[in-house]
Amino acid sequence: MNRHEALIGQLGAACDRLTERVLGEMYADPFWRERFGARADKHGREDGRFHVQYLQQALADDEPAVLENYARWLQQVLTARGMCTLHLAENFERLAVAVVDERWPDGQAAVELLRAAKAALAYPDGLAGEVQSRAETIVLAAAVELAKVGDEEPLQVAELATLVSYCADALALTSPQALADHVAWLAGYLDRRRIPRVRLARRLEAIRTAIEQQLPGEPALTELFAAALAAVDKPSV
Repeated sequence: MNRHEALIGQLGAACDRLTERVLGEMYADPFWRERFGARADKHGREDGRFHVQYLQQALADDEPAVLENYARWLQQVLTARGMCTLHLAENFERLAVAVVDERWPDGQAAVELLRAAKAALAYPDGLAGEVQSRAETIVLAAAVELAKVGDEEPLQVAELATLVSYCADALALTSPQALADHVAWLAGYLDRRRIPRVRLARRLEAIRTAIEQQLPGEPALTELFAAALAAVDKPSV
């Protein structure tokens, strides 16, 4: 008998409820429906069920690598489709919190696996890994830079963290276009809310300055931000 048999069964029975809770929390941010439309519901539910199924398998095999390998595979898929690693990490964390709230006797085993999967999303090396590992410092430095020009909006830090995650992913994908595509979409998103695009350009400039202070002399960064800043001025589609 597997030592986590009861927990595996509880996860199976609660799968849809856990998925709906996580999706409800995610969709409080209008980004998801605007960025992905009807696909957000369909693929969000599919991914949520897969998260639980792989979690069950990791518990059944008593092997964290099952969920960690799944997390790294999904990271490659989703970052190529317009999400960022931070989105996936937040998804795993929300699921972990939902499991905690179920108060299952063995629930901590599932929580530890989910947090190991979240940790597995760290890029192991290269410029992407450097940017990702320094993300908090970069975000803080960018926020300080923006404050100097009077830009201190409440959601600034969260927005900066997401943009830094997109930067790291574009570097990991060796695709400046991955960041540029997100920036072009984001510029249109701001247009629909009557928010000037200069606000986005300022954030990108602040992030670029902060990253270059941490990692000077990297040609890939020049290419990355040139594409991103050019995308700010692209017409909305």
